[in-house]
Amino acid sequence: MVLPCLVLMGCGNPEDTGKSTRPSGEPDVQGKPENKGSGDAKVRLLGAIIPAGNGTNYFVKFVGPIEKINANEKDFDAFLNSIRVPGEGGSPISWIIPVGWKEGPPRQMRIVTLQKGDGVPDLYLSDPFGGTPLMNVNRWIGEVGLKSVTDADLPGLSKEVQLGATKASRVDFSGPGGKGGMGMGMGK
Repeated sequence: MVLPCLVLMGCGNPEDTGKSTRPSGEPDVQGKPENKGSGDAKVRLLGAIIPAGNGTNYFVKFVGPIEKINANEKDFDAFLNSIRVPGEGGSPISWIIPVGWKEGPPRQMRIVTLQKGDGVPDLYLSDPFGGTPLMNVNRWIGEVGLKSVTDADLPGLSKEVQLGATKASRVDFSGPGGKGGMGMGMGK
């Protein structure tokens, strides 16, 4: 469990060097400021993978129209940075709800769903699930309409975030939107 999480957290971020890991002509998966709200990017996904123990991870996800996600990125980061996973197995988990947000009704496979209103997509923390970091990252980048990546690409696609004693991985992807409206899932 530790090795896949370390692979995703990576060592070295393309933003540190000013370079992108994407092949020429493909959308940028880093969500760099020059791509936020411009070009072909219509959908943005902010996410995090938080180790929960026993080969599982919690997932934080915030995806929707790029302008709504951009305007609420600080709230995503405040929520993410407030999460604490004490003890083996990640139980109990705690968080702080950002100002202006409220806890939504219970939903299957989610620990908490946060809602803001005014067309802002839900922000949520999932129950712990299995799956490799690569599998989960590819699912997410597919939602924003980008091409799948390989294990070798993972280190450059995430940023390590320290949540108390737990090291998590934060990702930021922007793209034209996935097939069938995936990624635009208001409240999904």
